[in-house]
Amino acid sequence: MSDASRKRRGMTIALILSLGLNLVIIGTVAGAVLRDGGHPVRTGVAPDLRAAISALPTTGRDRVREAMHSAMPNNRSDRVERLHSGRRFAAAVRAEPIERAIIEQIFAQRADVADQLRQAAQGALIDTLAEMPATQRAEFLQQLQQPPRERNDRRDGAEQNRPPRD
Repeated sequence: MSDASRKRRGMTIALILSLGLNLVIIGTVAGAVLRDGGHPVRTGVAPDLRAAISALPTTGRDRVREAMHSAMPNNRSDRVERLHSGRRFAAAVRAEPIERAIIEQIFAQRADVADQLRQAAQGALIDTLAEMPATQRAEFLQQLQQPPRERNDRRDGAEQNRPPRD
């Protein structure tokens, strides 16, 4: 063998070993994350609204869902307005120059609706927590600390027997 072919062979072996080591490290990290189900919610800081709602018992989640449903603008004119806002948004983006004021107005309207839904969900969540006894609130906090995959395995078994939503 010549000196150049030995160097090429050594480089090939080094690259294969490096690739193998990288795969082992990636597999180890991915396995650790998947095994733990992600990171649990830290209760040292206030959890996000979705995590708190998903940690509620079934009846509490239903109450929050109903509050959000009733807060959602539901009359025909609101639905028609949402359809028209999509068309207005597209027209404003296509315009030359871009119609910034219209786009900002559409985003502000969407933010108002989202804020109404968030406030309804937050109010129902706090009302539900206020009505819970201390032991049930402690269970809520334990559920909140569980990784999301385990949190969805309901402790009361009601999820499996529940009829589908409309």
